Amino acid sequence: MKVCIIGGGFIGSTIVKALEEMEDIETVFILDKYEDRVKKLAEEFSKVSSTPDLASALGEVDLVIESATQNAVREHASTVLKKGKDLMVLSVGAFLDQDFWNECKHLAKENNCRIYIPSGAICGTDGLHAASVGRIDEVILISYKPPSALKDVEYLKRKGVDLDAIERAKVVFDGHAGDAVKHFPRNINVAATVSLTGEVFEKTRVRIVADPNIRRNIHRLIVKGEFGEIECNARNLPSKKNPRTSVLAALSAIATVKKIVGNVWVGA
Repeated sequence: MKVCIIGGGFIGSTIVKALEEMEDIETVFILDKYEDRVKKLAEEFSKVSSTPDLASALGEVDLVIESATQNAVREHASTVLKKGKDLMVLSVGAFLDQDFWNECKHLAKENNCRIYIPSGAICGTDGLHAASVGRIDEVILISYKPPSALKDVEYLKRKGVDLDAIERAKVVFDGHAGDAVKHFPRNINVAATVSLTGEVFEKTRVRIVADPNIRRNIHRLIVKGEFGEIECNARNLPSKKNPRTSVLAALSAIATVKKIVGNVWVGA
């Protein structure tokens, strides 16, 4: 299998390292606006090749992995799917635009390809997916983050939230998942993953808590419905290279690739 990765940052480079060790992966093309990233990865890993643009790679690859930004998803997803190539998306918040999500699903069906969305930095999506076959009444996602992980968020600046002045846990956002992803595009993609997993766009409520007493990103998922209740907690270590990103997010992408190239799929 040949793969193209859009974005060579922490998650992209972590995926490259794993793909280098997979026998089923032949070549990994890297597309990144920072040429030094691509050069460094090509020097370190034998399977890596640079590509001048996505179009050049699409003729050869089987799978495209987006690990950049929501804007990258909006820019490239339609092109990938129209070419009949499978697409894995990590900046899942882009899909909370219902029109765009429906367009991508239509293109995938029309061109006989698939869209893969890893579980990311959260646990419990398998149970939520199973529960969504029946009636779901309520979905709550509570994310606790160190204030430093929320630096440079324009929404908080407009609200006058002084992150440096927070001395104990403080709710800095409480609202719909779509608004959470809009206002925190680099911090709360898990909200989009939860919404898409159960097709519960209107029922997913998100609270973001800035807590100066923690050093981990903590996600608490609560689901209620006719099946009963699910409550899951993930206490994630942030990446040393990018504190906004949990290590588990990169690992979930690697696990998804292993499922794609393998012959066994465990979980809902």
